[in-house]
Parts: sequence; structure tokens; C-alpha cells
Amino acid sequence: MALSRDQWVDINYYKYWDILYYLSCNITRDKDLSADIVQDVFVNIWNNYSNLIIDNSKAYLIQSVRNKSLKAISTTSFNTVQLEEVYNVLVDNEILSREEEIMFKEQLVNMIYSKAQEVLPEKCYQIFVLRYSNKLSYKEIALKLGISESTVDNQISKALKSIKSSLPYLVDYIIVIGYLMGVTQN
Repeated sequence: MALSRDQWVDINYYKYWDILYYLSCNITRDKDLSADIVQDVFVNIWNNYSNLIIDNSKAYLIQSVRNKSLKAISTTSFNTVQLEEVYNVLVDNEILSREEEIMFKEQLVNMIYSKAQEVLPEKCYQIFVLRYSNKLSYKEIALKLGISESTVDNQISKALKSIKSSLPYLVDYIIVIGYLMGVTQN
């Protein structure tokens, strides 16, 4: 026996609202926005119920809230802390698609490069870019710039230390290196 629109919405709203709200909160980090997103999903279902084919209510609702939450944050400017937290929640809950994971990594990398350009001396920034953007080895950088490999090593260490200390919170050294080395290799 098929449920009426009112029955379907009532049953699923009370059954899944908490799960959907917390999912959206984990993505948006905004309680009011999350409540609005869940409400909007149910309103959209209410308005389009006769045109929808929903085989699995929970899966449909989770996917709808996930998509609406990601869309809501796609226009939001994040600081490093927020970006890292959202990325970790999404990855831990296997909510990110491969493309979305790449997008989040790229946003973090762009933030790191922007901070590097802001805080590093010109020559140090040039070495940093050659290493992490151009993926050159220390030896290749040394040859290209006519400096020693130990100078390259010192400048990279200086760059990473400066960037790490200038970000809005303490980013793990390994995370910075991993993002810088891994994002373009995907």
C-alpha cells in the first residue's frame, strides 16, 4: 500500500530529521543553515512528491541533504580550520565523491600557496613553488637556480616552518606536505 504525500513526509521527517540535521551540520558547520537545508529538502519533496520515485527513503534523504549542504558551502569562503574539519568529516563518513575530495584538497593547497606568497621572501617562495608546484627535486632546483642542494633544503625547511606557523591554526607538517605533494598527482 503506497503512502500518501502527507504520510510519507510525516513518517520520514520524524524518523530521519535528527540524522539529516547532524549530517548537514557536519558539512556546513552551521546549525541554522543545516535546519533550513533539512526543511528545504522536505518542502521540495512535499511539492514534487507526485513526480518522484523514492525506493529507499533514508538513502534518498541523505543524498538530498548531502547535495544541498555541499551546494550551500560551495560558495562559502573557508579558513584552513573549517576546510580541514569539513574535509575530514566528509572523508571519515565516505560522503565525498572523488571529484569533491579533489576540490577540497585544491582549496587547501590554494590557501597554503596564498599564505606562502604572503609570508615568504621572494627567493624562498620561488624555491617553494619549484618544489611543490613544479615537482622538481632538490637537485633540479639547485641546478636551475645555480645554488647548492643544501641551500634548497634550508629554504624548503624555512618555507614549511613559516607557512605552518602563519596558518590560522597548527596544521600538521605531514598534512601540509601531503597536500602539496599529492593534490596534483590524483
